[in-house]
Amino acid sequence: MQWETPTYLWLLVLVPVMLLLFGLSQSYRRKLLGKLGDAALIRQVLPSYSPGRRWLKTVLFIAAIAVLVVSLANLRVGSKRKQVQGSSSEVIICFDVSASMQARDVKPDRFTRTRLQAASLIEALSGNKIGLVVFAGNSYVQMPLTVDTRAALMYLNTMDPSLIENQGTSIGDALQTALRAFEQGGTMSGKSRAVILITDGETHDEEALEMAEALNKENIRIITIGAGTVKGAPIPVQGRGGTTDYKKDSEGNIVLSKLNEEMLQELARAGNGPYLHVNDGRSVVQQVRRIVNDLDKQEEQSFEYAEYKQHFQVFLIIAILLLMLEWFLRDKGWNRLKQFVDQTPKDHV
Repeated sequence: MQWETPTYLWLLVLVPVMLLLFGLSQSYRRKLLGKLGDAALIRQVLPSYSPGRRWLKTVLFIAAIAVLVVSLANLRVGSKRKQVQGSSSEVIICFDVSASMQARDVKPDRFTRTRLQAASLIEALSGNKIGLVVFAGNSYVQMPLTVDTRAALMYLNTMDPSLIENQGTSIGDALQTALRAFEQGGTMSGKSRAVILITDGETHDEEALEMAEALNKENIRIITIGAGTVKGAPIPVQGRGGTTDYKKDSEGNIVLSKLNEEMLQELARAGNGPYLHVNDGRSVVQQVRRIVNDLDKQEEQSFEYAEYKQHFQVFLIIAILLLMLEWFLRDKGWNRLKQFVDQTPKDHV
């Protein structure tokens, strides 16, 4: 048993606060009514006034709010557990988060477009071990190898071009970090591993080709996915007052960031894989999935999964019933209920 979003449960601290405030308001109301005269006289003048009913209505309303909070937290109870035999490969996605990825020669911009592409790839490769490496002027492992697709998508959504202050496009460093991630967090060998490199390739990194060849010697395939156009586009930067400016060189000229297709094609050849472009859309996902499916698989590991039943609907129904009951106890609802009872035919003996 677990809560899907337990943070909502903190709202339950408002329940005693609301009860306390209502109690204070009732005490103040009694003092005011006491100044008007005798309690019996007040009941004759205000026949619909009932302190007990007001307390009952408030308790029902607050209880409904509390149950709604529990519904939002979503109680999940494991219904059964099953053992599944694992059969997977290991794939590390190296994602370029340099400033040039904000260029808008693909819509809406290179970074957003490639992140959406990466999300599609992660979903398509579900069941395989996925790792994430981010890079610009340097690189680091954002998420080690895991079969948890949801975790991979969560980490992907936290990516931002501001993650790495050291700007540049150090592809060689990214490939080296991916190799270390395989060695430290991976369990497979042979032709069961691949690197997906997503970048605009705007670099003169001499180590990139050397690292691609090193990965190939370890039977690690490299798939490169290019973002941008060879014509290029300016790199947006945040100007003063929130305005958008563009990156300029030392002479004040706007710098154009261009897709380096030649380098990405060369890296793909060295890594025994294809070069693809983000604009190819679903074709990219299909080709990558086909390549990964053709990799060697390991079936030694088994993964245990828990299947959960959602119970938020039960609490939601209870909350609705409590609110309906509270409504009938209001003056209008109470009067309508009494009218309905009075109009109901009675059996006479």
